[in-house]
Amino acid sequence: MSKPKRPTLLAYLNGMPDVESTYPVLARLHQRGKVDVRAIVYSKLLRKEPRLPAAFQRFGFVPDAGSKLSMKLLYQRAIRKADAVLTIADPYHDTTTRKQRGTYMRKIGKQSLFLQHGAYQLGVNGALVEGEMDYYSKKLLFWEPLGENRALFAPGVTDRVSVVGFTKQNVLAPRDWGEEVTAWKNRYPRRLLICQSFRWGKGRYDADDISHFYGLIEEIIERNPDLGIIVRSHRGKVRRNHRSHDQKLTAKYDNVLLSHYYSGPLAKATIQDTLDLCHAMVSPTSTTVLDCIYAGKPAAVFAENLEVFAELPQIDGSDALQAFLSQIETPGPEQAQVQDRFGKLDENLDRAAQEIEAALSA
Repeated sequence: MSKPKRPTLLAYLNGMPDVESTYPVLARLHQRGKVDVRAIVYSKLLRKEPRLPAAFQRFGFVPDAGSKLSMKLLYQRAIRKADAVLTIADPYHDTTTRKQRGTYMRKIGKQSLFLQHGAYQLGVNGALVEGEMDYYSKKLLFWEPLGENRALFAPGVTDRVSVVGFTKQNVLAPRDWGEEVTAWKNRYPRRLLICQSFRWGKGRYDADDISHFYGLIEEIIERNPDLGIIVRSHRGKVRRNHRSHDQKLTAKYDNVLLSHYYSGPLAKATIQDTLDLCHAMVSPTSTTVLDCIYAGKPAAVFAENLEVFAELPQIDGSDALQAFLSQIETPGPEQAQVQDRFGKLDENLDRAAQEIEAALSA
């Protein structure tokens, strides 16, 4: 007697956000063996991040390489053959260059499963649209229980939410650094990662916020000349609104390294690569906070009147930042509290896999 056919789950790994967020769940599903998992990774990404093939081998699940043509135009057959698609962009709200895949899924009625990928994510715990927000996806996997964000959603959406905890995982091997970065590490016994997200729109930051950010860095360097600082923009992308500030800062202080994706000694560094170089981090409210805490390092957030990480130190000036630097030696209890809130990664991955398996067998 033949075994019953297992359901097939498809996922597209377009870039590192997809790899970091969905690949760990896919690998766990593959390991559990109850679902046939197919992932297609953009071949260009394999060239941009040469550590990925070895990482896939190490985790025991190797995605198929997909060309630009197969990722953006000839995707129909792969989607039709799958029972469902796991995505970090719901087909109703995908604004990326891959949104045509979601449009096709809706056209043929293909099932979609949505996985949260941001600690502060519009459409999850922040408003993405005016009025109530509907979702196409049959199942929504969120990191935390619903609270005030319940009001964001159209009727019936919250019934599809399952809470699985934080599922993002660094899969890449540690980076080898050149002489400039190694010398910088040796010069500065304490090292702080400071992240900014000035590329985000919707009026979250203005010119005064940017000037205050760079002024704060100068103040803290003057107070701590032995402190090394990495300044990282969101995913290392550079925008006109902060480029000149970066240039002035590095011209004035040897303490500072810039984490820019396309240039400099930290070129192509991921957030985990920069965290590996530092002892602590200050960031806007974003997923990098969880990246840091789950890496075993203390994190603080800039004071933005957001509730996501209200228990962490809120940095509103140089005095608050100076106080946080003491956590390099002695992390505060709130760091562990955040990890308790979002769960143990291994258990979270099993929980996410179980929810997907249940959705596919329903």
